[in-house]
Amino acid sequence: MTLPKEELVNDDDYNQGCVHGEDTMSDNRNRLGVIDIGSNSIRLIIYEAGSDRTSRMVHKAKETVRLGVRRDENGNMSEQDIWTVIPILHKFKDICKANRATQIRAVATAAVRQSNNTQDIIARWEEETGIAVQVLSGEEEAYYGFLGVTRSLPAHIHEGFIVDIGGGSTEISYFRHEELLHSTSLPCGAVNMTMQNGGRDTWNEESRQRLAGKISGQLQDYPWTADHAGLPLIGLGGGIRALARMERERRHQLKPAGDPFPIEADTIRFYADALAGLNLEERIHQFDLAADRADIIVAGTMILSTVFEHMQCSVLLASWRGLSDGLAHHTFNIAQTTQRQMNGQ
Repeated sequence: MTLPKEELVNDDDYNQGCVHGEDTMSDNRNRLGVIDIGSNSIRLIIYEAGSDRTSRMVHKAKETVRLGVRRDENGNMSEQDIWTVIPILHKFKDICKANRATQIRAVATAAVRQSNNTQDIIARWEEETGIAVQVLSGEEEAYYGFLGVTRSLPAHIHEGFIVDIGGGSTEISYFRHEELLHSTSLPCGAVNMTMQNGGRDTWNEESRQRLAGKISGQLQDYPWTADHAGLPLIGLGGGIRALARMERERRHQLKPAGDPFPIEADTIRFYADALAGLNLEERIHQFDLAADRADIIVAGTMILSTVFEHMQCSVLLASWRGLSDGLAHHTFNIAQTTQRQMNGQ
């Protein structure tokens, strides 16, 4: 079955929580709010289902957090982090109501699943906000990312890898002919690797080599990652979107150049070296980065560079799609299938 293509979503105004287009659709339209509780940020995207298994974005918002950084000696997420999320969920719930979203699907990823008090965390959030949060496994996170991105790929791409570099983990998948064949989740993301391998301003050759060796060593456990040289690597996540924006501006392309945005191997190496050689303030000013991206982009770019070289990929295709799009597609597809069954179709 061929998955339908969907409209381009540009990430440049994520921080502005902007509304896309005139909101003149009928109140009877099926709307879904997807909340993604990640290690670095919590995102809300409200989608509206179409009649042809497609959807359009109605609203998006983002709040920056750093979940999982403050764990106690037992590996539990701190009370401070748990309570930080609650007002954000209340805010996002109000936004969903204002935009007539009839459903909310909330998921949490690495920061929560890597904590030893996972059940306490999600129970507290549901008690305080009424929002039930599903904790995704690494394999589920990779699957929904695959669902989200494959419908927006160029028609000539039938095979490739997907990498989703988050704050607390990196998901890697291999697909062929719109079928997900392999996936894994590495417990290494831009936030936790920044904390473990140098911090905000201390990236030197030793810390860079240590991070690259850590990623390479984990990839050795998955032989399929080295069995398909020459394929494109589709990149997801805020760090890769930031890299695409930086490269687009370096090329003096003032408007979004398309989804996905191609980045060559030499360009990835350029940014990995250039960013690591700068301190935080220099990264902010030279590359026009927000402070909450500038402090973790070195680790994220080095993870990307290591994965890219290990798999001997041909090109990076930076996508503006991802986990939330896959969750929306999955949720709407189930609802439409159920409705067809109820109608006897």
